[in-house]
Amino acid sequence: MVVSALVRRMRPAYVMGGGLAVAALGFAMLVVLPASAAQGGLAWMVASAVISSLGLAPVFTLATDVVVGSAPPERAGVASAISETSSEFGGALGIAILGSIGAAIYRSTMADAVPAGLAGAAEVEAARSTLGGAVALAGQLAGSAGAELLDAGRAALLHGLRLVAGICAAVLLVVAGLVAFRLRGAGEANAPATPGAAALPER
Repeated sequence: MVVSALVRRMRPAYVMGGGLAVAALGFAMLVVLPASAAQGGLAWMVASAVISSLGLAPVFTLATDVVVGSAPPERAGVASAISETSSEFGGALGIAILGSIGAAIYRSTMADAVPAGLAGAAEVEAARSTLGGAVALAGQLAGSAGAELLDAGRAALLHGLRLVAGICAAVLLVVAGLVAFRLRGAGEANAPATPGAAALPER
């Protein structure tokens, strides 16, 4: 709701770039996410989500406006469709890439944390693949082995989350600079040179 007021005073590219920088701050907070709720981990994660969402809000709001506004009126529908398709594709691709990186980090960290002789091969592979599998296997182990396995799984997941969040923050900062620089003239090309000029019919 604040975006409309901001774009009256600032160029859309600067609002979008600033929003991306704020979102990068939100993701950077996850790089130092505390390990447990007792240490404030839950509140820290909620604050990170709120900050990153506030930063991305003007980007989502203005991106379509910039794309559609740069196209001729007769091509506005096509431009809007391309913008929406790019957004959906980019979101899916980002989740796939970052999720794969996080999963690879988890598997690498847990490779030596789950001895092969603890249970069946399927349970061991599941524990090395996901935290859910580690929790299930830990429930089958007696003594301190289960607790140690659960702690190892949580530490591996947290390590992957922190690294992926750091990658996101770095990418957002780079994109923020590119947006502020490359799109600094967006929204001005079609602006009328004098007040009321847009209302004059073409001859």
